[in-house]
Amino acid sequence: MDKNTMILVIVSCEDSAQAERIGRELLKIKLAACIQIIPQISSFYLWPPQKQHINMAEESILLIKSLENKWPQLEKEIQKLHTYENPEIIALPITHVSPNYLNWLQKELS
Repeated sequence: MDKNTMILVIVSCEDSAQAERIGRELLKIKLAACIQIIPQISSFYLWPPQKQHINMAEESILLIKSLENKWPQLEKEIQKLHTYENPEIIALPITHVSPNYLNWLQKELS
């Protein structure tokens, strides 16, 4: 994947306040050009590991627009800022994006 490929990073957060704290820090240090917060979702998941126990939590989703070359530092920073023992931090490559939007994103993160 090209280092200038846009990625969408998805992070589950304990609440909107945590998502905003993490997102603002990522913007400040230019690891993200844009963030969005989906304030309240219901998450169901297996935890603790290997116990087959189904848990449920109300969470918020942080969506982060960034570039492939920012991924290593981005993941590290989210791990540092997040309170979960094992936070969900996943990135999806964006295969189609308007040229103007991609140009803006790349300039913001250069």
